[in-house]
Amino acid sequence: MIDRHDQTHTASHQSSPSGYGKAALNRSVRTTVEKIKGGLDDFLSLGTNEAAAPKAQSQVEVDDRHDDFEAALSNETPVRQAQEPVERARPTPTAAPVASSYDDGKVEELERKLWELTRNMERIEKKEPEGIYQLRTILRSLDVSDSAIQDIIRGAMFELSKEETQDADIVLEYALRMMMGDIKTAMPLFSSAEASDSPVVTVLISESSCGQSAMARKIAALKEGSVLVRNAEVENRPFTERVLDITVQGAQGVPEIIAQTRKALEAKKNVFIDFRNTSEEVQEVKRFVDGLRRSFDKVEVLVCLSAIHAELYNRKIAARYQGIANGAVVSHLDLCLNFGAIYNVSRDHQKMPLKFFGTGEVVPDDIESATAERILAGMFQLESN
Repeated sequence: MIDRHDQTHTASHQSSPSGYGKAALNRSVRTTVEKIKGGLDDFLSLGTNEAAAPKAQSQVEVDDRHDDFEAALSNETPVRQAQEPVERARPTPTAAPVASSYDDGKVEELERKLWELTRNMERIEKKEPEGIYQLRTILRSLDVSDSAIQDIIRGAMFELSKEETQDADIVLEYALRMMMGDIKTAMPLFSSAEASDSPVVTVLISESSCGQSAMARKIAALKEGSVLVRNAEVENRPFTERVLDITVQGAQGVPEIIAQTRKALEAKKNVFIDFRNTSEEVQEVKRFVDGLRRSFDKVEVLVCLSAIHAELYNRKIAARYQGIANGAVVSHLDLCLNFGAIYNVSRDHQKMPLKFFGTGEVVPDDIESATAERILAGMFQLESN
Protein backbone atom coordinates (compact mmCIF):
# COMPACT_ATOMS: atom_id res chain seq x y z
CA MET A 1 0.00 0.00 0.00
CA ILE A 2 2.85 2.29 0.79
CA ASP A 3 4.29 1.72 -2.66
CA ARG A 4 0.88 2.38 -4.28
CA HIS A 5 0.59 5.64 -2.28
CA ASP A 6 4.01 6.82 -3.47
CA GLN A 7 3.17 6.06 -7.08
CA THR A 8 -0.17 7.83 -6.77
CA HIS A 9 1.48 10.85 -5.12
CA THR A 10 4.17 11.00 -7.81
CA ALA A 11 1.64 10.70 -10.63
CA SER A 12 -0.51 13.44 -9.14
CA HIS A 13 2.47 15.80 -8.99
CA GLN A 14 3.47 15.02 -12.55
CA SER A 15 -0.03 15.45 -13.94
CA SER A 16 -0.90 18.64 -12.09
CA PRO A 17 0.82 21.85 -13.11
CA SER A 18 3.33 23.35 -10.73
CA GLY A 19 1.96 25.94 -8.36
CA TYR A 20 5.00 28.25 -8.86
CA GLY A 21 6.36 28.73 -12.30
CA LYS A 22 9.53 30.36 -13.28
CA ALA A 23 7.96 33.74 -12.58
CA ALA A 24 6.63 32.57 -9.19
CA LEU A 25 3.01 33.00 -10.37
CA ASN A 26 0.05 30.64 -10.36
CA ARG A 27 -1.36 30.55 -13.86
CA SER A 28 -4.69 29.06 -12.90
CA VAL A 29 -5.23 31.78 -10.32
CA ARG A 30 -4.41 34.55 -12.84
CA THR A 31 -6.80 33.02 -15.34
CA THR A 32 -9.50 32.88 -12.72
CA VAL A 33 -8.87 36.53 -11.81
CA GLU A 34 -9.14 37.56 -15.43
CA LYS A 35 -12.38 35.66 -15.77
CA ILE A 36 -13.77 37.19 -12.62
CA LYS A 37 -12.76 40.63 -13.82
CA GLY A 38 -14.46 40.01 -17.12
CA GLY A 39 -17.57 38.81 -15.41
CA LEU A 40 -17.68 41.86 -13.16
CA ASP A 41 -17.32 44.17 -16.17
CA ASP A 42 -20.14 42.31 -17.90
CA PHE A 43 -22.30 42.69 -14.85
CA LEU A 44 -21.62 46.42 -14.58
CA SER A 45 -22.19 46.99 -18.28
CA LEU A 46 -25.63 45.39 -18.38
CA GLY A 47 -27.95 47.16 -20.78
CA THR A 48 -25.16 48.37 -23.08
CA ASN A 49 -24.06 47.06 -26.43
CA GLU A 50 -22.45 43.68 -26.40
CA ALA A 51 -19.70 45.01 -28.63
CA ALA A 52 -18.55 47.33 -25.90
CA ALA A 53 -18.01 44.53 -23.38
CA PRO A 54 -14.39 43.52 -22.78
CA LYS A 55 -13.32 40.29 -24.38
CA ALA A 56 -12.02 37.56 -22.16
CA GLN A 57 -8.53 36.45 -22.84
CA SER A 58 -7.92 32.86 -23.70
CA GLN A 59 -5.65 30.56 -21.80
CA VAL A 60 -3.28 30.41 -24.75
CA GLU A 61 -2.83 34.18 -24.86
CA VAL A 62 -2.15 34.30 -21.11
CA ASP A 63 0.44 31.57 -21.43
CA ASP A 64 2.14 33.38 -24.32
CA ARG A 65 2.36 36.60 -22.34
CA HIS A 66 3.93 34.87 -19.37
CA ASP A 67 6.41 33.06 -21.58
CA ASP A 68 7.46 36.37 -23.12
CA PHE A 69 7.79 37.91 -19.65
CA GLU A 70 10.00 35.04 -18.45
CA ALA A 71 12.16 35.29 -21.59
CA ALA A 72 12.59 39.03 -21.06
CA LEU A 73 13.68 38.49 -17.47
CA SER A 74 16.24 35.90 -18.51
CA ASN A 75 17.63 38.00 -21.42
CA GLU A 76 17.66 41.49 -19.79
CA THR A 77 21.05 41.28 -18.08
CA PRO A 78 23.06 39.89 -21.07
CA VAL A 79 21.59 42.51 -23.38
CA ARG A 80 22.66 45.36 -21.09
CA GLN A 81 26.12 43.91 -20.71
CA ALA A 82 26.42 43.62 -24.49
CA GLN A 83 25.32 47.22 -25.05
CA GLU A 84 27.83 48.81 -22.63
CA PRO A 85 30.97 48.11 -24.75
CA VAL A 86 29.21 49.51 -27.79
CA GLU A 87 28.41 52.78 -26.00
CA ARG A 88 31.97 53.10 -24.66
CA ALA A 89 33.41 52.56 -28.10
CA ARG A 90 31.56 55.53 -29.58
CA PRO A 91 34.00 58.38 -30.39
CA THR A 92 33.32 61.74 -28.78
CA PRO A 93 32.55 64.51 -31.28
CA THR A 94 35.14 67.24 -31.66
CA ALA A 95 34.43 71.00 -32.00
CA ALA A 96 37.00 71.63 -34.73
CA PRO A 97 34.66 71.15 -37.71
CA VAL A 98 32.03 73.38 -36.03
CA ALA A 99 34.57 76.15 -35.43
CA SER A 100 35.83 75.98 -39.00
CA SER A 101 32.32 76.15 -40.43
CA TYR A 102 31.56 79.04 -38.07
CA ASP A 103 34.66 80.96 -39.11
CA ASP A 104 33.93 80.47 -42.79
CA GLY A 105 30.51 82.11 -42.74
CA LYS A 106 30.14 84.22 -39.60
CA VAL A 107 33.32 86.28 -39.85
CA GLU A 108 32.49 87.48 -43.33
CA GLU A 109 28.95 88.30 -42.27
CA LEU A 110 30.17 90.29 -39.26
CA GLU A 111 32.63 92.23 -41.42
CA ARG A 112 29.89 93.05 -43.90
CA LYS A 113 27.56 94.27 -41.14
CA LEU A 114 30.32 96.38 -39.61
CA TRP A 115 30.99 97.99 -42.98
CA GLU A 116 27.28 98.73 -43.41
CA LEU A 117 27.08 100.30 -39.93
CA THR A 118 30.07 102.51 -40.72
CA ARG A 119 28.45 103.72 -43.92
CA ASN A 120 25.19 104.39 -42.09
CA MET A 121 26.97 106.43 -39.41
CA GLU A 122 28.65 108.53 -42.07
CA ARG A 123 25.30 109.17 -43.69
CA ILE A 124 23.78 110.19 -40.36
CA GLU A 125 26.60 112.64 -39.67
CA LYS A 126 26.23 114.18 -43.11
CA LYS A 127 22.60 114.92 -42.34
CA GLU A 128 23.70 117.40 -39.67
CA PRO A 129 23.41 121.09 -40.48
CA GLU A 130 26.37 122.34 -42.47
CA GLY A 131 27.61 124.68 -39.74
CA ILE A 132 27.48 121.96 -37.07
CA TYR A 133 29.25 119.49 -39.34
CA GLN A 134 32.09 121.91 -40.07
CA LEU A 135 32.46 122.82 -36.40
CA ARG A 136 32.70 119.16 -35.40
CA THR A 137 35.41 118.59 -38.00
CA ILE A 138 37.40 121.63 -36.88
CA LEU A 139 37.29 120.76 -33.19
CA ARG A 140 38.37 117.19 -33.85
CA SER A 141 41.34 118.42 -35.85
CA LEU A 142 42.35 120.60 -32.87
CA ASP A 143 42.40 117.58 -30.48
CA VAL A 144 39.48 118.88 -28.43
CA SER A 145 38.03 116.15 -26.22
CA ASP A 146 34.87 114.38 -27.35
CA SER A 147 32.95 115.40 -24.23
CA ALA A 148 33.69 119.08 -24.91
CA ILE A 149 32.62 118.71 -28.56
CA GLN A 150 29.34 117.09 -27.56
CA ASP A 151 28.58 119.84 -25.02
CA ILE A 152 29.30 122.61 -27.54
CA ILE A 153 27.21 121.03 -30.32
CA ARG A 154 24.35 120.26 -27.94
CA GLY A 155 24.29 123.87 -26.81
CA ALA A 156 24.41 125.15 -30.41
CA MET A 157 21.53 122.91 -31.48
CA PHE A 158 19.47 124.13 -28.52
CA GLU A 159 20.14 127.87 -28.71
CA LEU A 160 20.56 128.49 -32.44
CA SER A 161 17.78 128.29 -35.03
CA LYS A 162 17.83 125.90 -37.98
CA GLU A 163 18.91 128.67 -40.34
CA GLU A 164 21.73 129.72 -38.01
CA THR A 165 23.04 126.18 -37.67
CA GLN A 166 23.55 126.13 -41.44
CA ASP A 167 25.89 129.14 -41.20
CA ALA A 168 29.41 128.06 -40.24
CA ASP A 169 30.44 131.54 -39.05
CA ILE A 170 27.54 131.87 -36.64
CA VAL A 171 28.14 128.40 -35.22
CA LEU A 172 31.87 129.09 -34.82
CA GLU A 173 31.17 132.36 -33.02
CA TYR A 174 28.86 130.56 -30.61
CA ALA A 175 31.51 127.87 -30.01
CA LEU A 176 34.14 130.51 -29.21
CA ARG A 177 31.88 132.11 -26.61
CA MET A 178 31.16 128.77 -24.99
CA MET A 179 34.81 127.68 -25.00
CA MET A 180 35.87 130.99 -23.51
CA GLY A 181 33.65 130.28 -20.53
CA ASP A 182 35.27 126.86 -20.06
CA ILE A 183 38.72 128.40 -19.44
CA LYS A 184 38.89 129.83 -15.95
CA THR A 185 41.47 132.52 -15.18
CA ALA A 186 42.20 134.62 -12.10
CA MET A 187 44.67 137.18 -10.76
CA PRO A 188 47.37 136.08 -8.31
CA LEU A 189 46.90 136.70 -4.62
CA PHE A 190 49.90 139.00 -4.23
CA SER A 191 48.42 141.45 -6.78
CA SER A 192 45.08 141.86 -5.00
CA ALA A 193 44.18 144.89 -2.95
CA GLU A 194 43.91 142.82 0.22
CA ALA A 195 47.56 141.78 -0.06
CA SER A 196 48.86 145.34 -0.44
CA ASP A 197 49.14 145.80 3.32
CA SER A 198 50.63 142.40 4.25
CA PRO A 199 53.09 140.21 2.31
CA VAL A 200 52.06 136.97 0.61
CA VAL A 201 53.77 133.61 0.30
CA THR A 202 53.52 132.14 -3.23
CA VAL A 203 54.61 128.52 -3.77
CA LEU A 204 55.33 127.04 -7.21
CA ILE A 205 55.23 123.23 -7.40
CA SER A 206 56.34 120.87 -10.16
CA GLU A 207 57.97 117.47 -10.58
CA SER A 208 60.14 117.53 -13.69
CA SER A 209 61.89 120.07 -15.87
CA CYS A 210 59.08 122.32 -17.05
CA GLY A 211 60.54 125.83 -16.88
CA GLN A 212 59.48 126.46 -13.29
CA SER A 213 62.71 128.23 -12.23
CA ALA A 214 62.37 130.76 -15.03
CA MET A 215 58.69 131.27 -14.21
CA ALA A 216 59.57 131.82 -10.52
CA ARG A 217 62.06 134.55 -11.43
CA LYS A 218 59.58 136.22 -13.79
CA ILE A 219 56.81 136.23 -11.21
CA ALA A 220 59.12 137.40 -8.41
CA ALA A 221 60.27 140.29 -10.61
CA LEU A 222 56.71 141.63 -10.64
CA LYS A 223 57.09 142.64 -6.97
CA GLU A 224 60.01 144.82 -6.05
CA GLY A 225 62.17 143.71 -3.14
CA SER A 226 60.75 140.20 -3.09
CA VAL A 227 62.60 137.13 -1.84
CA LEU A 228 62.96 133.95 -3.92
CA VAL A 229 63.58 130.77 -1.89
CA ARG A 230 64.68 127.57 -3.63
CA ASN A 231 65.01 124.10 -2.17
CA ALA A 232 68.54 123.83 -3.58
CA GLU A 233 71.96 125.39 -3.07
CA VAL A 234 72.57 128.80 -4.66
CA GLU A 235 76.23 129.59 -5.38
CA ASN A 236 76.13 132.82 -7.38
CA ARG A 237 73.39 135.31 -8.04
CA PRO A 238 72.52 135.43 -11.75
CA PHE A 239 72.87 138.72 -13.58
CA THR A 240 69.11 139.09 -14.03
CA GLU A 241 68.53 138.70 -10.30
CA ARG A 242 71.09 141.38 -9.48
CA VAL A 243 69.56 143.77 -12.01
CA LEU A 244 65.99 143.13 -10.88
CA ASP A 245 66.89 143.41 -7.19
CA ILE A 246 65.63 139.96 -6.27
CA THR A 247 67.03 138.24 -3.20
CA VAL A 248 67.66 134.57 -3.94
CA GLN A 249 68.20 132.17 -1.06
CA GLY A 250 68.81 128.45 -1.02
CA ALA A 251 67.40 125.95 1.46
CA GLN A 252 68.23 122.30 2.08
CA GLY A 253 64.98 121.22 3.64
CA VAL A 254 61.50 122.19 4.67
CA PRO A 255 62.48 123.58 8.10
CA GLU A 256 65.04 125.88 6.50
CA ILE A 257 62.51 127.03 3.89
CA ILE A 258 60.01 127.93 6.62
CA ALA A 259 62.69 129.74 8.64
CA GLN A 260 63.78 131.91 5.70
CA THR A 261 60.14 132.58 4.78
CA ARG A 262 59.36 133.79 8.29
CA LYS A 263 62.43 136.05 8.27
CA ALA A 264 61.39 137.65 4.94
CA LEU A 265 57.81 138.18 6.07
CA GLU A 266 59.02 139.92 9.21
CA ALA A 267 60.85 142.30 6.87
CA LYS A 268 57.54 142.97 5.02
CA LYS A 269 58.71 141.28 1.81
CA ASN A 270 56.77 138.98 -0.46
CA VAL A 271 58.15 135.46 -0.65
CA PHE A 272 58.19 133.18 -3.71
CA ILE A 273 59.15 129.56 -3.09
CA ASP A 274 60.48 127.43 -5.96
CA PHE A 275 59.67 123.93 -4.71
CA ARG A 276 60.32 120.89 -6.87
CA ASN A 277 59.01 117.53 -5.70
CA THR A 278 61.71 115.04 -6.65
CA SER A 279 60.25 112.12 -4.72
CA GLU A 280 56.82 112.30 -6.41
CA GLU A 281 55.16 111.75 -3.04
CA VAL A 282 52.08 113.90 -2.78
CA GLN A 283 51.79 113.44 0.98
CA GLU A 284 55.13 115.14 1.59
CA VAL A 285 54.07 118.14 -0.47
CA LYS A 286 50.74 118.23 1.34
CA ARG A 287 52.44 118.24 4.75
CA PHE A 288 54.76 121.02 3.58
CA VAL A 289 51.87 123.16 2.33
CA ASP A 290 49.80 122.50 5.45
CA GLY A 291 52.75 123.62 7.58
CA LEU A 292 53.01 126.86 5.61
CA ARG A 293 49.30 127.58 5.91
CA ARG A 294 49.35 126.98 9.65
CA SER A 295 52.37 129.21 10.10
CA PHE A 296 51.39 132.12 7.81
CA ASP A 297 48.15 133.85 6.96
CA LYS A 298 48.31 134.36 3.19
CA VAL A 299 49.67 131.42 1.23
CA GLU A 300 48.95 130.66 -2.43
CA VAL A 301 50.03 127.45 -4.17
CA LEU A 302 50.46 127.34 -7.96
CA VAL A 303 51.11 124.23 -10.05
CA CYS A 304 53.49 124.68 -12.97
CA LEU A 305 52.31 123.11 -16.25
CA SER A 306 54.24 123.04 -19.49
CA ALA A 307 52.85 123.77 -22.95
CA ILE A 308 55.53 121.62 -24.60
CA HIS A 309 54.73 118.55 -22.51
CA ALA A 310 52.11 115.99 -23.49
CA GLU A 311 48.52 116.37 -22.38
CA LEU A 312 48.83 113.20 -20.34
CA TYR A 313 51.63 114.71 -18.21
CA ASN A 314 49.72 117.92 -17.54
CA ARG A 315 46.62 115.95 -16.64
CA LYS A 316 48.62 113.83 -14.21
CA ILE A 317 50.13 116.86 -12.48
CA ALA A 318 46.82 118.71 -12.32
CA ALA A 319 44.97 115.69 -10.93
CA ARG A 320 47.70 114.95 -8.38
CA TYR A 321 47.81 118.44 -6.86
CA GLN A 322 44.25 119.65 -7.43
CA GLY A 323 43.45 119.30 -3.72
CA ILE A 324 46.46 121.42 -2.76
CA ALA A 325 46.87 124.07 -5.45
CA ASN A 326 44.92 127.32 -5.76
CA GLY A 327 45.78 127.80 -9.42
CA ALA A 328 48.19 126.98 -12.24
CA VAL A 329 50.78 128.65 -14.47
CA VAL A 330 51.71 127.50 -17.97
CA SER A 331 55.28 127.84 -19.23
CA HIS A 332 56.65 127.72 -22.80
CA LEU A 333 53.38 128.86 -24.32
CA ASP A 334 55.30 130.40 -27.22
CA LEU A 335 56.50 126.89 -28.18
CA CYS A 336 53.11 125.21 -27.85
CA LEU A 337 52.02 123.07 -30.78
CA ASN A 338 48.75 121.80 -29.33
CA PHE A 339 46.60 124.42 -27.65
CA GLY A 340 43.71 121.96 -27.62
CA ALA A 341 45.51 119.98 -24.91
CA ILE A 342 45.81 123.11 -22.72
CA TYR A 343 42.10 123.79 -23.27
CA ASN A 344 41.16 120.22 -22.28
CA VAL A 345 43.17 120.34 -19.04
CA SER A 346 41.81 123.76 -18.12
CA ARG A 347 38.24 122.69 -18.84
CA ASP A 348 38.49 119.54 -16.72
CA HIS A 349 40.16 121.32 -13.75
CA GLN A 350 38.24 124.55 -13.41
CA LYS A 351 38.94 124.69 -9.66
CA MET A 352 42.54 125.56 -10.56
CA PRO A 353 42.26 128.76 -12.62
CA LEU A 354 45.17 129.80 -14.81
CA LYS A 355 47.24 132.69 -13.42
CA PHE A 356 50.25 133.30 -15.73
CA PHE A 357 51.58 132.32 -19.15
CA GLY A 358 55.28 132.08 -19.88
CA THR A 359 55.90 133.31 -23.44
CA GLY A 360 59.69 133.25 -23.77
CA GLU A 361 63.07 133.16 -22.07
CA VAL A 362 63.54 136.85 -21.35
CA VAL A 363 63.09 137.80 -17.70
CA PRO A 364 60.86 139.59 -16.77
CA ASP A 365 59.36 140.58 -20.13
CA ASP A 366 58.21 137.17 -21.40
CA ILE A 367 55.31 136.71 -19.02
CA GLU A 368 51.67 137.70 -19.24
CA SER A 369 48.51 137.30 -17.26
CA ALA A 370 46.49 134.26 -18.24
CA THR A 371 43.48 134.92 -20.47
CA ALA A 372 41.09 132.62 -22.30
CA GLU A 373 41.54 134.68 -25.49
CA ARG A 374 45.21 133.71 -25.61
CA ILE A 375 44.39 129.99 -25.62
CA LEU A 376 41.63 130.33 -28.23
CA ALA A 377 43.82 132.53 -30.42
CA GLY A 378 46.45 129.83 -30.46
CA MET A 379 43.88 127.16 -31.26
CA PHE A 380 42.13 128.91 -34.15
CA GLN A 381 45.12 130.96 -35.35
CA LEU A 382 43.47 134.25 -34.44
CA GLU A 383 45.11 137.55 -33.59
CA SER A 384 45.04 138.31 -29.87
CA ASN A 385 45.39 141.81 -28.46
